[in-house]
Parts: sequence; C-alpha cells; structure tokens
Amino acid sequence: MFQRRTTGVVLSLLIATTGFASAKDLTVNLTTSNTLIEQAKKLATASHNRVAIAIVDAGGNLVAFQKMDGTQLGSIELAIRKAKTALSFARPTADMEHALNSGNYMISTLPNALPAGGGYPIVVNNELVGALGLSGGEGETDAHLAQSTVTTFLQASKAKSTE
Repeated sequence: MFQRRTTGVVLSLLIATTGFASAKDLTVNLTTSNTLIEQAKKLATASHNRVAIAIVDAGGNLVAFQKMDGTQLGSIELAIRKAKTALSFARPTADMEHALNSGNYMISTLPNALPAGGGYPIVVNNELVGALGLSGGEGETDAHLAQSTVTTFLQASKAKSTE
C-alpha cells in the first residue's frame, strides 16, 4: 500500500512540475519515442538488463518498438500490452499489480489490462499524451526502469523547452 501511494505521489509531482505550456508542446511522435527508447536502453544496460520497449501515443497506437539483443521473445507482446494498459487506465501498471497482490482481484477482470509492472503513462500538464511499456526483467525492475525513463525524459524535455 505504501509503495502504491508513493508512486501516485511521484506521478502527481511529475504532472505538476513538467513546465510545458500545454500537452501540444510535447507530442509522442517518432522522434520523442526514439529518444524514450534510447533512454530506456541506457538505463537497462546500466542495470544489466535486456528489455523490449514499446511507446504508444494518446490513441493507443504503437509509435515505436525496440527489443534489445538477448531479450526473451515473450517480452515483445508484454511491452506493448503494458504500454496500452498504462494509457488505458492512466496509471503505472505497477499500481495495478500492487492492488491485485493486495487482494483487489477485480483488477484481473479488467478488459485488455496487464497488471504487471513496466507500463508508465506519459503525462504533460494533466494531459495523457502516451505511455511507455517495458518488459524483460522482473516486475519491479521493469516498473523502476519504466518510471525512471519517463521521468528522466520529461525532465530533459522541460530543460530544453526553457532554454
């Protein structure tokens, strides 16, 4: 329960501090998606993980995908589903996993949902603009990498927009 609240607080702070004038200042297109993928690969490599990374836009459409060499094949579909779940339910998929593990079994009945850590919404000024899904490690590892990727990306984007 504490970890779920912590993630929610972090997400709320991230939303409040992005500093973009509007969500239109940051769109999930091929350029931003490739930047997110490169950031995710950098963080995964630094922590000795191999992952598959999917980026979806606000409509849930796959914009970009990449699988690092040596990543298990099952992670391809999982990364895409985690991104779509984070977008559809506007929250980190780790929150859903923690709710399920805490006894909220209704989570397992949600249509097209994958309540497993590794999906993270991309939110700019309270607008959901896309999501990242990441798979290849354990759930907590995937969740941490996904959150760190999006957070680092938004902070770097904010710094560029204020220059």
